[in-house]
Amino acid sequence: MNDRAWRILTWVALAFFFAVYIIDPTKKIADPTARMLAKAAVLRAAAVLVFVCCVFTLRLRLFARPTARHLAVFLPAMAVALNNVPWLPLATGDAAVARTDLIGLLALHVLCVGVLEELAFRGVLLPLLLRRFGATARGMWKSVLLSSVIFGFVHLVNLIEGAGVAATLMQVGYSILTGALCAVLLLRTGNLGYCMVFHAVFNFGGGMAAYLVEGRIWTLPNILGTVAVGVAVGVWTILSFCRLNPRDLPDFDGMPREKTNEKGD
Repeated sequence: MNDRAWRILTWVALAFFFAVYIIDPTKKIADPTARMLAKAAVLRAAAVLVFVCCVFTLRLRLFARPTARHLAVFLPAMAVALNNVPWLPLATGDAAVARTDLIGLLALHVLCVGVLEELAFRGVLLPLLLRRFGATARGMWKSVLLSSVIFGFVHLVNLIEGAGVAATLMQVGYSILTGALCAVLLLRTGNLGYCMVFHAVFNFGGGMAAYLVEGRIWTLPNILGTVAVGVAVGVWTILSFCRLNPRDLPDFDGMPREKTNEKGD
């Protein structure tokens, strides 16, 4: 389809999103936690359609062929995501899964969140920032930092939904960090699928702690393990990003890029 058709479909998808929001097909669910998860999943699934149309309108190429070299950045990222699951408190008995009935719904919720937010912030925003700042070393840093900060501060909307100030500010902080990790992951691999998988698994761990598990989550061993994994992967990610030459950036636009040996601008 041509650009005009995709623009029309974008507006149709946006109208569909607002229709779903107004109708609220989850309003008959009695359990408040189940309804919250279901409503969030349905709304985000509807919003995914909007950003899929945006990707096609902008003619972005976001799913490069996976290769074994991608594992060097994907596996460390997955270490962070898997560490977010409260394995230690569950193993030691400090915590226990109390709502097994919500596991499937939580999985659907985090999948919709991961796909939507990665499409929006790494799939659309990051390539647009690269267009604006240029495919140079300075342009990469600006694009990664700005897209990550925007991603983090968007989570301030949770205050409107009644979330606590301290918890929301903490979420803003770690969202900036995980956003930067996903941005580097996309720039190193050219495949948004890795970011979606990381995001969904990371959120599933956080969702377990918030909705499924009762007991002491943040025990000292869990805190120390989280800090150790976070610091190690953070350092590895920064080093991986610093070694990225602008000429090796993914071709999101499908247009030939002038080859250069310079890493700066």
